[in-house]
Amino acid sequence: MIKKYRLLILFTFFISAKTQALSPEYEKQLYIGCYGNSKVYIGPDEAKTYCACTVDKLSKKFSDEELDIIFKMKPEKIMKTTEFATIQCEKNK
Repeated sequence: MIKKYRLLILFTFFISAKTQALSPEYEKQLYIGCYGNSKVYIGPDEAKTYCACTVDKLSKKFSDEELDIIFKMKPEKIMKTTEFATIQCEKNK
């Protein structure tokens, strides 16, 4: 009986560890980078909305460590891996 609970606790720990979002500092840095580039093309107001959306989508899917790995890839691979957020957030403009 105790063994079952121990497995349940371990399973819960691994599930919760995988679903961790980005840290607030990482989100802030992503937003700053996004906003600096986007405001030139879509204006400051739309850039705020677009970047907040994009950071939110990335945060729901990736951890800090996972994004560190992604951002070390070639630019084409980075774009392919993160395009889901871009596509969803462009629709919300």
